[in-house]
Amino acid sequence: MDAIQKPIPEPEFNDDLTDIQLKALRAISPVLPDIVETRSKSDNTPFNSNYILYWNFAGLELNRLTHSLHNKDKTPAPQSGPPISARTLGILQLAIHDAYFAIHAPTGFGLFLTPDPNVPDLPPLPDKSGANDSRQAVAGAAKTVLDLHYAQSNPNLDPDLTRIFKRKINDLLHGFGGVNISSASYKFGEAVGKAIFQYLYHPNGAATGSYEPKHGQKYYYDEDPTNPGQKHHGPFYGTEAKRFATQNDHLIADPPGIPNLSAASQTAEYDDALKDVHRMGGKKTLSTCKRAFDQDVGSIYWTYDGANLIGTPPRLYNQIIRRIAVGRAEGELTSEANNATFARLLALTNVAMADAGIFAWKEKYKFEVWRPISGVRNDGRKAFADPFWLSQGAPATNSFGRSFKPPFPAYPSGHATFGAACFQIVRLFYDGGVSPGETPWKSNEPDQISFELVSDEMNGKSRDLYQEYIPSKRIEEQSGDVRTHVSRKFGSLWEAIWENALSRVWLGVHWRFDACGASDVLIPSAEEGVYATDSAGSTIYQNIEDVRFEATGARSEPEYQGRKFPVGGIGLGLEIANELWATQLKATPATMQPKTM
Repeated sequence: MDAIQKPIPEPEFNDDLTDIQLKALRAISPVLPDIVETRSKSDNTPFNSNYILYWNFAGLELNRLTHSLHNKDKTPAPQSGPPISARTLGILQLAIHDAYFAIHAPTGFGLFLTPDPNVPDLPPLPDKSGANDSRQAVAGAAKTVLDLHYAQSNPNLDPDLTRIFKRKINDLLHGFGGVNISSASYKFGEAVGKAIFQYLYHPNGAATGSYEPKHGQKYYYDEDPTNPGQKHHGPFYGTEAKRFATQNDHLIADPPGIPNLSAASQTAEYDDALKDVHRMGGKKTLSTCKRAFDQDVGSIYWTYDGANLIGTPPRLYNQIIRRIAVGRAEGELTSEANNATFARLLALTNVAMADAGIFAWKEKYKFEVWRPISGVRNDGRKAFADPFWLSQGAPATNSFGRSFKPPFPAYPSGHATFGAACFQIVRLFYDGGVSPGETPWKSNEPDQISFELVSDEMNGKSRDLYQEYIPSKRIEEQSGDVRTHVSRKFGSLWEAIWENALSRVWLGVHWRFDACGASDVLIPSAEEGVYATDSAGSTIYQNIEDVRFEATGARSEPEYQGRKFPVGGIGLGLEIANELWATQLKATPATMQPKTM
């Protein structure tokens, strides 16, 4: 296999189509940029020489492909958006996990498809008679899950898109090589994939349904005033979607200091948060912007806001997990020990993100907190309102469009929740260290898991286009402002959790409390609820080694009186990860599933 891991090859459509139909398909089928992943500068072994990593890569390719396609009516392609794409990857990695460990019996944990009286609708593990080749079984499971998610006949999907997905998935299978689709092992994998898909698939996706925001009401979410006409993503997802493996409800505190939305009447915390995002999240051209150059880089590095040719945050987090896992792998990358490590780690992290998406979206639409672009402009108080303020916004990468705010409420941050959930799992997985000189770390303190990675947002190829994107041309051939190639180093995953979350404030699309309590990361001033700035007027952050995510708050509902809950997405993600690690991928009990199912 080449050191350069090719994306899905440009398809050759030959399914008895006319020349006109073939030309039309090629015109809308995007050319995905190459991805290079090798073990080290001195070892050019490609990640995808390991078959567990190959099928994870396949899922990540479909993630960025589906965010590069639209139906003719401009509606999104299937499995798009942060929580749904996280769900898809969670199902994929669970299927790979059970297909692999059904053949290589695990020690210390069981399969997801394990009989449980608390989960009466959980399907049993399919008959594995004759199945003894885990490579074939994993291929069958992964190919089946990808087919069912992306290439099954769907009346809401343009037939042209279905053809593109089918061809791309088949090319992935062909690129894998050596598959025997008639073998008992492959067929067993198919059955595992179908069972887990049918149990966890959410057919309603992120449908808007009858949802309407509280138009014009102060503090409440509304559409982006700089991008009118946005649809509202996933208003019912958090309350209707089946959970994966959490055993309890996971809740956050009321958003700090917001009148009518908070159990606390004190508003100094909110007022200071407004000033914070105003100075740290505005466009660089504004005189009020105090964001440092490195914070500019960090804000774009973590974005992945469903961008063309890039996809969603769970794809970036998987890229980081892959880099860390390969960096800590011992011996041949294709060894059975490494297969088992990768299968287990990718299942745990992606299930954590799948459940994180459910709970984050449940809380988002519970509180319906407005985004900073609305809050800063429409505050109504002379000392706070800036009617002409523009946030930096999420970039429309590889597109001819303007920056935007994501089309769902602010509190909590999805980025913060996803990142904390998956990185905390990795921290727990490697607790105690496997590298020389490392010492154990606690679950709420910095670790020693360092990594270096180039984000697809800043890979020297992605760009802000001068004209409409042309799918049939490579992005390198299209005119635009090219982003600099930047390789960023992180000393710990604790630092990654922190910056991933705070990057959203630097984009101006989130409040700082969407990530965590201000006391967790900022330097207090002499005035209560107000935090320090430097001589240039920029927010001062604590050193990462001093950061602890411990801030809690109350909820207004009578049934929660006297209890404390984490503030923002980081605390929510950490709680989800800690529970999943403790329970080791047991299916969510029926009593904890949404009552609307």
